[in-house]
Amino acid sequence: MKLGFVGLGAVIDTAYLPALRRLGISPEHCFGFDTDVSRAPVGIQRCHSLDALLATNPQMVFITTGSLWHLPVLEQVLKSAVSRIVVEKPVAATLEQLAQLQVLLALPENVNRVLALDHWMARDGVAQLVRGNPESDWIAEADDPSMRAQISSLADIVKIEGYLQEPSGFNAKGEPIALNFATGEPDTRQLRHPDGVIVDIGTHVLAMMHETLAAMGATNQLRLTLCEAKDRLGNAITTGDITTAEGSAHLKGELCGIPLEMWLNKYAGPSGGQKGIRLHLRNGMVLSQDRRGAHEVLEVWQGEKVQRWTLEGPVYDRCLGRLILGANNVFERTPEQISTLTQRRITEVTALLQLQQQLRGPH
Repeated sequence: MKLGFVGLGAVIDTAYLPALRRLGISPEHCFGFDTDVSRAPVGIQRCHSLDALLATNPQMVFITTGSLWHLPVLEQVLKSAVSRIVVEKPVAATLEQLAQLQVLLALPENVNRVLALDHWMARDGVAQLVRGNPESDWIAEADDPSMRAQISSLADIVKIEGYLQEPSGFNAKGEPIALNFATGEPDTRQLRHPDGVIVDIGTHVLAMMHETLAAMGATNQLRLTLCEAKDRLGNAITTGDITTAEGSAHLKGELCGIPLEMWLNKYAGPSGGQKGIRLHLRNGMVLSQDRRGAHEVLEVWQGEKVQRWTLEGPVYDRCLGRLILGANNVFERTPEQISTLTQRRITEVTALLQLQQQLRGPH
């Protein structure tokens, strides 16, 4: 399959290209364009314009630009013959853009053509527990049949928690600095609003939560409130500040009628690294999935008893291989679900952007 990439920034080098290599996808099938001519990652044949990229007739296009440019690029790609379009998170960057996006997606020719992607959608271990047992690629430490989740409906769930606590380092002044999620090296970017944690990483946690509950037939009902938001140095975000990015945030609300709580932190220090969700059941069990190093760790807790499974490999490999490019990908397996998945991502981004409006004032 011939692939096109619009936007050749860090996510291409650190996530997409390594995953494509491990999945055995050859560079001669990958074409790309970026307005920044200095971006020319090895493994992608660079085109001089978006029109030139589309002229190569890719069967799938990934939109991996900065978030503010997702919608303008999508509008142009939708005018082409490309039938499979994948837009990185967040699918749009403002509430106005989301309204314009919904108009585009309502057109009959665009139905099930655009997939709003968040790679945490592929982190579905708890969803597998909800449906019965983990799939065969999960390795169990022991097998205790009494430690199986017993869920018949959403009423069996007391609450759902999510967290993304990223490790961070320090600069020469002793101030916290972000680390690259893939390499662990210092991230030299100076993050500015709207790329704070609420939208930038809140999307990951919500996508994982939402897909887990969707495995039980949950709807798109989402309500969020902001308990606290601070900048990189631990100062509160003030009303009218449309420059400073949030470094940490604590959110509460309801998802599909289930009480929800989220902790987001891009500067969690050496003790950071927690990345996942917990599902608390009425019978006292807790279902958990976390990311520990290069492993996914899936657990069922019942008091002091723990049943644990592990899964190796990068999340992007699993996401691209299972959802997007594999033999049983969602475009081929359940094409009618493309719009459903995209609407879930839109619901999440809408709620997060509304929080930013409440935090900073209308902007």
